[in-house]
Amino acid sequence: MRAIQTGLVVGYGFIVMFISTAIKGVYQVYFTSLVDHYAVSIETMALVGGFFGLAQGIYSALVGKLCDRCGAGHVLLSGMLAAACAFLLFSSNNSFMTFVLGFLLLAAYAVAALTFVPVSILIDRYVIPERRQFAYVLATNGIAAGLMILSPLWIYLDGFISWPMLCAILAGVFACLAIVPALLNWMEGIWVPEKVAVQSANISSKPKPVSPNITTPLPRYWYLDRRFVLSALAFSGCGTSMIFIDVHYVPAIQEILSHNETANLFTGTSLSLLGLAETVGSVLIGYLVAKKVSLPLLLCLLYIVRCITLLALVLWPEPVMVPLFGIFFGITYMGTVIIISRLAGSIFGYRYKGFIFGAFFLIHQISGLLTAWLGGLLRVYCGSYFPVICFVAIWMALSAAASLLLSMLKKNGSSGNGGRYQVKYE
Repeated sequence: MRAIQTGLVVGYGFIVMFISTAIKGVYQVYFTSLVDHYAVSIETMALVGGFFGLAQGIYSALVGKLCDRCGAGHVLLSGMLAAACAFLLFSSNNSFMTFVLGFLLLAAYAVAALTFVPVSILIDRYVIPERRQFAYVLATNGIAAGLMILSPLWIYLDGFISWPMLCAILAGVFACLAIVPALLNWMEGIWVPEKVAVQSANISSKPKPVSPNITTPLPRYWYLDRRFVLSALAFSGCGTSMIFIDVHYVPAIQEILSHNETANLFTGTSLSLLGLAETVGSVLIGYLVAKKVSLPLLLCLLYIVRCITLLALVLWPEPVMVPLFGIFFGITYMGTVIIISRLAGSIFGYRYKGFIFGAFFLIHQISGLLTAWLGGLLRVYCGSYFPVICFVAIWMALSAAASLLLSMLKKNGSSGNGGRYQVKYE
């Protein structure tokens, strides 16, 4: 019975994350078409993508609070409805200002309400502790599946369906999908009763002592804690690289391939391979995390791999590098989120995980905003994506350094608060 309940939660989270990729995916693939459709410059459209990421980060902190108060299921429902309203607005109005407002106010909230924070809280609430890590890995693979299946679909449709028509279709899809979480919330007591999850969590052959950091109150100046600062700096690299993929990757590959007839084929293949490698990588990272390896050192390794992959792409801009980039970059793609999710719960305690995870995502999205904006400026004033890729590679190196310092902080047993709080990454 518990296995069925866990499967329902994981399946629900998987589907939610899968469909959430459509919100950013259509912007990513239709980027050049949107520039022409709304008659704006490349840097302007890139800046909109950066502010979208910032808005998503702000909403992530809000979503964490709403999950604690209203439940993750209701937040997921609100995300579906917000996405439907956003695409309906895009399909009925061709004003660039309307697009910006709908993209930042509705679509950004929808992404925050349909991805990592609420799904993580949902799993923490309804899945027994022994299965949470594996459940989270499986649910987050919905994003990988979205990259593998939906991204090539958007690339194919870009040449056949106009932006307003695509938005009208997606508005109907999200409106229909909103029925599912609405029914699940209505049947919550039958679906995955909280009492059963609590009872399951209490069933153990040997009672485990409660970690001191779970009951420690959140310090007044938590944002100055060295663990939070270093973790946030490390996670900023995730925001930089994800915005690079969301905003700059497709036009960069098109530039590398000189916009020839094989550009779309290689781009779609690369995104599919990135999604497939993300699935494999998330399972591998989940396994390593379960084996109690050093999370900061593992995070450092992932950023080093990203840095090397980016440098290889920019130093050897050949078609064969495009699918290889998708494979090696994709292996690391979701691992940073999995690791930071664990750190968010273990730094100040799991009772504050929603809030801290949301705060991490705010930093994550601020770095994304800077990357989208500066990347657009570098592309315009330098005339190519070469400096943009180099910029992202340097940021990966800095995030790797922050992760390494975090691992050294753990070894030294110092949190920056006079030793009051334990440094325990689990």
